[in-house]
Amino acid sequence: MYDVIVIGGGPVGSYVAYKLAGMGYGVVVLEQKEKLGGRVCCAGIISQACVNSFAIDDSVVLNRVNSARLFSPSGRLLRLWRQETQACIVDRAAFDMAIANWAQGKGAQYVLNSPVRDIEVGDDGVRVEAARQG
Repeated sequence: MYDVIVIGGGPVGSYVAYKLAGMGYGVVVLEQKEKLGGRVCCAGIISQACVNSFAIDDSVVLNRVNSARLFSPSGRLLRLWRQETQACIVDRAAFDMAIANWAQGKGAQYVLNSPVRDIEVGDDGVRVEAARQG
């Protein structure tokens, strides 16, 4: 029995697990994939403010961006440039793993290969059914 069940071990799920476990809650993270930080469905582009607030290690940052070129459907070009970094390209697998490691360091447990099949909310709590694979 856990105080909190987090569904999904991506960056947001792991960060929630990290914060709640750090507050003393018993946390389990159910992740449908067989490993954390594996194949991801979106790019690792995050703001410099996010890097600062998450205290992300520089080893996870692949590149820093301070400019962009935008092309409209008509072919017009708009160039944007700032002196300071606006966004960072991060290694998504390493980023995901870093946050999961923070959560585990605070006591959160991870159960992999466990897609959630059903959630029932009752008067005495919540029941979550996951299909453990492997």
